[in-house]
Amino acid sequence: MAQTERPATMNAAVSTGQFEELVKPTPVPTLAPTPAPTAVPTPVLAPVAPTLSVFESGIASTYGEGDGFEGNRTACGQIFHTHTVQIAHKSLPCGTMVRVEDTGSGLSVEAEVTDRGPYIPGRIVDLSWGAFSQLDPSAPGLLHVNIYLLNT
Repeated sequence: MAQTERPATMNAAVSTGQFEELVKPTPVPTLAPTPAPTAVPTPVLAPVAPTLSVFESGIASTYGEGDGFEGNRTACGQIFHTHTVQIAHKSLPCGTMVRVEDTGSGLSVEAEVTDRGPYIPGRIVDLSWGAFSQLDPSAPGLLHVNIYLLNT
C-alpha cells in the first residue's frame, strides 16, 4: 500500500488569505436632544380699575324702613323694596349705576338709581336700607358720602 499523503492540517486560529483591517465605524454625530417646548408664562396683569372722580359729595340718608314706602312704585316705575340695594337721586337718570362711599369708613356700595329724592334740604341721596346697611349696619341715619358714576 502506498502511503497516502495527508494534507497538511491547518490550525483554525491561523489565518489564511487576505483580510481587511478592522476599521472602527466612524461615529455618527448626534444632535443634542431638542428640549421639549416649554410654555413661557405670560404675565397676568391685574385689571386696572378706572380712576373714578367724585361726582358729588354730601349727606346721605336712609329711607324705606318703617316709613310706608315698601311696595310702592318708585319715580322710575319700579316697585320699592327696602332691603334691595337701590337709591333715590334728584337729577341722575333712572338706571344710572353709582358707587356710594362712606367717607368715614371707606366702605362703599354699588347701587342703581330707581327713585327721585331726597326732598330734605342738604341731602344729596337717599339710600334704601339694603344699601345703607352695607355702609353702616348699626341703624338708619345719616352719613357723609362721595358718589361716583359707574356708567356714564
